Amino acid sequence: MSNVIAPIFSLIMILSIFLSTVAFSLENKSPEEQIKSQRSEFLRIEKYVWDTSDEDFAKLVIHLGDYPLVPYLIERKILHGLTTKKVEQVRAFLEEYKDTPLERRVLRPWLRHLAKKNRKSLFLEFYQPIGDTKLVCRYLRYQLEDKVSKDELYPQIADLWNNSKSQPKDCDLLFKKWKADGQLTETLILQRIAKAANGGQYSIISYLRTLLPEDKKYLADLWKKTRKSPSTVKRLKAFKGHYPEIEAEIISYGLGRLIWRNKAASLKTWKRAQKILTFTDKQQAHVANKFAVSLAIAKHEDAEYWLIKSESLEQDPEVLRWHLTVLLKDQNWPSIINLIEKASPLLTRTHEYQYWLARSYAALGNEYKANDLFKQLAGERHYYGFLASARLGQSFSFQDNPLVIEKVVIDRVEQLPSAKRAFELKELERYHEARLEWRFVQQQLNDQERLASAVIAGQWGWHDQAIFTFSSTGYLNDVNRRFPMAYADILTKEALRNEIEPEWAFAIARRESSFMSDAVSSAKAFGLMQILPSTARYLEKRSVSDRSLMNPNTNAKLGNKYLRYLMDKVDNNMVLATASYNAGWSRVKSWLPISETIGADLWVETIPYRETRNYVKAVMAYKQIYQHQLFEISDSKIPKTIDNSVFGELVQMQIPISVGD
Repeated sequence: MSNVIAPIFSLIMILSIFLSTVAFSLENKSPEEQIKSQRSEFLRIEKYVWDTSDEDFAKLVIHLGDYPLVPYLIERKILHGLTTKKVEQVRAFLEEYKDTPLERRVLRPWLRHLAKKNRKSLFLEFYQPIGDTKLVCRYLRYQLEDKVSKDELYPQIADLWNNSKSQPKDCDLLFKKWKADGQLTETLILQRIAKAANGGQYSIISYLRTLLPEDKKYLADLWKKTRKSPSTVKRLKAFKGHYPEIEAEIISYGLGRLIWRNKAASLKTWKRAQKILTFTDKQQAHVANKFAVSLAIAKHEDAEYWLIKSESLEQDPEVLRWHLTVLLKDQNWPSIINLIEKASPLLTRTHEYQYWLARSYAALGNEYKANDLFKQLAGERHYYGFLASARLGQSFSFQDNPLVIEKVVIDRVEQLPSAKRAFELKELERYHEARLEWRFVQQQLNDQERLASAVIAGQWGWHDQAIFTFSSTGYLNDVNRRFPMAYADILTKEALRNEIEPEWAFAIARRESSFMSDAVSSAKAFGLMQILPSTARYLEKRSVSDRSLMNPNTNAKLGNKYLRYLMDKVDNNMVLATASYNAGWSRVKSWLPISETIGADLWVETIPYRETRNYVKAVMAYKQIYQHQLFEISDSKIPKTIDNSVFGELVQMQIPISVGD
């Protein structure tokens, strides 16, 4: 036997033959028993891959028969003690699993090994772009050495160099050759300095400054100082006027940041700057946009002036949104109508603007126009549709049209090797790898099969993938599958224990994680209801491990306990508690109306954080859907009317000027 594991790759080549002949004591077992036995054997073999001889390993793999995760064992064996002597094994594996997630699991370490050993010919043979900058640099360097057309390579190298962050040291030799050929220009250097400033990469700016001629070094200094302290732009004498186009760019950038810290100084500086420099239309629009949004959020007296000015320069959706917010805060109904009807229909034909147009007409006594708009919205299943239905006092439209897929299509998708691998990885709770395989499944399917895959994911209890797949296909009217009663026992039990409405708990979990028990956010919130370790520690008066937070039982317990805590903080106001779950209750307190109560729908629309604003709308809509679903499956004798609905309550709710501590 050679030191390559030839039997393993013989297995790959003739796997179908083995699978039709190998019984390995499973003949008398049911399919369910067989897969459980194979799964157990897979886990056992996996522990000893490193200490198993090639011959014994090949026998064990054959013994596993048609178990879907066999290639993951082979991958481990290949990568253990990886050397260039395994080239034939690697080649066979990559050919067998081309374009699958398994390919990248072997290709990346293989290319890194070849680069480390400087095996140029092998590297070029196997190279594929896989999102690894080190490997890209090595590939381009080898291409230069092989005299590939510089016209083709230099633009790629320039794009690689012109990055806001430092590139790996592996790229240094490539860049050195590129620079030596006179490809590094002052324009590129200044572009990268601007990118670095936007990205906060001070050290790169210091380095890039050394590449500029003496008379332009001050520009790098201005970028760096302005990034560190936007108030730098107040000292206009520092801007010498030698390169006015670049100086204008620095000032507009700095003012776009300074306005959030010092509004008076920003407004004053902008007036002065316009007298000494000429700003492009794009720069003026940038400044007006930042000023408009910042002043609107701060309720500044000049907010409307800047909102109008920004809109005259550029039709920006965010500025229009904040203009609406300012007018809503003042309940200036005539101006709201004027704003919406005069703005571009491309921006205002959304549900949001049409609802507030209707509300404005209703406030001014034009019930005919208001109701006509409300009726158009009420036919749809979304936040504004539910609001409109509640205002009209009519039943909600859930537009439930369950998807029907032929069994033959379901079977065809389930039999795909990648689908089998995804299922097994999910069963082993290796969710990251499972999702990679499932995404690969999607790439192989036609439209009908993709819909089938959403149904399959739901049948497997893989709710997050069912939800995401329905969303990506655009089929949104299979309500029960898109809003599953996932983890129903534990969510309902913990909700009732904490005197929380179960439909609210379902809505929070659906919005937070799409019922992904292993979800981890960028803020390090964990699990179904996305609990922060600090929140868990506060609620439990002890540390709770990250692993525990990804246990659905623990997570549901803490999530509902936190909802109860928030409800106590905000006098049982469901809308305020929902906003607090996302943004924190102390911050929500600061958003309460100052002098008089306002309608809940009006308050939600004026929440200054877009994330929280959208979060509250989504949770309220989801809560209405789950209330409907819970009612349908319960033995409740309560009549289902608009009065006991989520949005029936919402349109009557007033947001107070204060809440308890």
